[in-house]
Amino acid sequence: MMRIVSSSELLQILEERRAKLTGVEERVAEIIRRVKEDGEPALRELTKIYDGVEIDDFRVSDAEIKEAKKEFLNPEWRRRLKKIADRIRTFAKKELPKNFKIAEPEGTLERLYVPIEPVGVYVPAGTAPLVSTALMAIVPAQTAGVKRIIAATPPGKDKKANKAVVATCAFLGVSEIYKIGGAQAIAALAFGIGKIPKVALIIGPGNEYVAAAKRLLYGIVNLDCPAGPSEVVVFADQTAPPSFVSAELAGQAEHRYGLAVLITPDKKVAEGAAKFRTDGFIVVSGKEKATDLIEAIAPEHLVVMVSNARGFAAKIKKSGAIFIGNYSPVALGDYLAGPSHILPTGGAAASFSGLSAATFLRSYARISWNKKGLKKWAGDLEELAELEGLPNHKRSVTTRVR
Repeated sequence: MMRIVSSSELLQILEERRAKLTGVEERVAEIIRRVKEDGEPALRELTKIYDGVEIDDFRVSDAEIKEAKKEFLNPEWRRRLKKIADRIRTFAKKELPKNFKIAEPEGTLERLYVPIEPVGVYVPAGTAPLVSTALMAIVPAQTAGVKRIIAATPPGKDKKANKAVVATCAFLGVSEIYKIGGAQAIAALAFGIGKIPKVALIIGPGNEYVAAAKRLLYGIVNLDCPAGPSEVVVFADQTAPPSFVSAELAGQAEHRYGLAVLITPDKKVAEGAAKFRTDGFIVVSGKEKATDLIEAIAPEHLVVMVSNARGFAAKIKKSGAIFIGNYSPVALGDYLAGPSHILPTGGAAASFSGLSAATFLRSYARISWNKKGLKKWAGDLEELAELEGLPNHKRSVTTRVR
């Protein structure tokens, strides 16, 4: 049942919850160490421990891909996947930054964007086969120009990867798929183990083990954002249909460790929601205090169902994605709206962006200066180098202009 708490109580509950979810880091660090040091034998042993199956070859074979496509990709699903992929691609194209160049008398300055290669995409399939994640990860990557995409997804009890996930990856043009899950999958992609290649960027949501592995491996490999477990904050008043509110809260609560929070300025809405048969928390708070509370939570998903919903939403800056009005459920963003559903969780929306086509790009600068320009700025360069106690920096300028 939903439990009514104060703002301070909720923040304390969330702090304790996050501490519990990050408390697996010691175990995950050991998994990473074993994968790095022992390679494929460690992957096989860890897969047996955590997935309950023994895998000889982690690569999903051409025969398995063919079987998955035959079973899943009927004409109806092909049409559906194409429609959704087209929507995601249209939005992703708008997300791409553009190269630029500044020409000055002294020379030229440029900023250029190039795809990161190769990319590892983690697609969860333990509690639910997230076909939507394959779409929301692969399509933006391809839109950014990534040529080589490696997918990893957990094996089932039949020792095979989920057929819907495999078929969706194949439909999108990704055939390099590995049946491996959890923290060991993230470690294998980060280091390159056996046939599993080392990647430059790992993206995708996951459970607390996957999230911890991503945190611990950041720097060894580039990453998108802390993504998982899922969470929603609903801000609703008396104008919101109670059935809409309850359905939204229940939708997030069905995720493993999913977080559902209702904030409302109306006591009657709170009392009605307290009867919902789902886990979660309720805070009664006016709009001004609600703004501060939502910003403190920095939720993955924020659903605003109040009068002047757009005006209220404009005040919120710390959220992975905001869903405005009674007819904008989180499921719309999860499956087909356009923006990727891979979003920061656990308060990370205060400092991380959700995945976009830009996630798959890295930028670099090009500087081309002429002698006249270097002479013009030589004095400033030399003074700064001298201030910092770096005489060879100064000399590198002096020798060119004196």
